[in-house]
Amino acid sequence: MSDLPRWYSQLRWSSPHPIAVLNRSEIPPGAGIYAFTTNTAPLSKENVLYIGKADGAKQTLRTRLSVYFRHFASNRLTSEHSGLEDLARHYQQNPSRLYVRWAGCIMARDIEGSLIFRFDPIYNHKDEYRFGISDDELIPESMLY
Repeated sequence: MSDLPRWYSQLRWSSPHPIAVLNRSEIPPGAGIYAFTTNTAPLSKENVLYIGKADGAKQTLRTRLSVYFRHFASNRLTSEHSGLEDLARHYQQNPSRLYVRWAGCIMARDIEGSLIFRFDPIYNHKDEYRFGISDDELIPESMLY
């Protein structure tokens, strides 16, 4: 995707981890954003299923992603979080085709909205679009890890 904003290259994405074998201790205990994808290729409109955030105030990446993993393991498909339900269904049908990656960032809320707008994931809902960072902006280095 060649029209990515300036700040996108600053994000330090983890490698894509297959959900089926991910060790929870690999996930950092800080704020950030995460993306569920269908493969290990770079993020694109074709492979991004869902983008979320852990704002650090209430949740860390580790605690937020653990909610998803517990839900996937329980084989329950009901939740008040429709994106979680959609991902659980996807995982049940394709356990070897669900990956997650994350990037540590204190400005998770602002970046999440911009990424949702950019990649338009099928399991995110339109009301989750928020704009807090413009395409020409850079993320202050102190906000990244």
